[in-house]
Amino acid sequence: MFIVAKLLLYLCFSILMGAFILYSVPKKMRPEIKLLKKWVLLLVALVPILGSGDLLRLTLYLGEDIGYWITFQNILFSFEVGKGWLFLTGISTLLFFMVLFNDVEERFFAGLSLFLLTGMTFSLGYSSHAASLGSLGFLAHTLHFLAVIIWTGVLLVTGFFSRGNGPATSFYKWFTPLALVCLFTTIGMGLWLMSYIVPEYVNSYMLDYGQALLIKHILLFIVVLYSLINGVWLKRKMKEEGSSFSGLKWIKAEGIVLFLVFVATAVMSQQTPPHDVAQTLKMEEPSKLFTFVSGINPGDNPALAFHISIASLGWLSVAVVLSLSIFLGIKRKMGTIPVLALSLLAASAFYLAVMSSLSL
Repeated sequence: MFIVAKLLLYLCFSILMGAFILYSVPKKMRPEIKLLKKWVLLLVALVPILGSGDLLRLTLYLGEDIGYWITFQNILFSFEVGKGWLFLTGISTLLFFMVLFNDVEERFFAGLSLFLLTGMTFSLGYSSHAASLGSLGFLAHTLHFLAVIIWTGVLLVTGFFSRGNGPATSFYKWFTPLALVCLFTTIGMGLWLMSYIVPEYVNSYMLDYGQALLIKHILLFIVVLYSLINGVWLKRKMKEEGSSFSGLKWIKAEGIVLFLVFVATAVMSQQTPPHDVAQTLKMEEPSKLFTFVSGINPGDNPALAFHISIASLGWLSVAVVLSLSIFLGIKRKMGTIPVLALSLLAASAFYLAVMSSLSL
């Protein structure tokens, strides 16, 4: 339940961020977007509700002995997760009335709404696990989250809420550089966060957290592949064929794969961060997915290493072929579902290539 709540929270933030960014851009530089005000209000109202998941989970965990209501009050006013949620709720209320009494399709109010929504992301960073490890962890988490929801949000809103053939080349002139900034920020802040939370990256594969992190990284690689296709090849095709060519469905596909990154992130948020893998394995069972796929049973002093094998090279070759097939499928105007299926198969092959190269 808490994983679903976290996933929906990310989705709400992304759609709101994408809508406010697009409404802030001059009309000639974006597709025509139609997102009803009542849906925007609903998304804003859902943010504090869905954002209370960590607060409730901690209350249920700590409140069995002294009472849930007293525990809830103590967490709300004494813990960072509670203070962060109060801040989130306060700004959400301001944003709700901003949208209710104004036309956020106007650039001024869209920019003001964007400012408030950005402030809401800081509340999540403040109550994050990385923030508890240091002020730099707070900054890294906030910038990482901002980069991902900006990138995903613009793609999802453009893909699913635009009319006609979708964006013209003027859209890519500003979105391609923005997406690159988001990509490098995501990678840079992600590495920074890993230095705080997952110092034993490879060994963390033995835990559910590490498995979700590995899958997230592989999916991000597929997203980068889509970004190259959408930002380079499709942009060139638009210049050649004009308004008759539409790359809208491939923008949707990239947004869907990024949404799967959110799924992996939501799973990670409910797992124990493995600062010391050996110590964590004394308290938790190793990941069932890890033991099933790799066939490795961690011992008392687990230390994974990479060893290239015939199996790993075989799976890597399959992954490369499937990745090339994604581009060929888009070039030959295949349907969205077959290309997405190729994407998931390529991600699976990359995953098996990594797992088959591990040994103790």
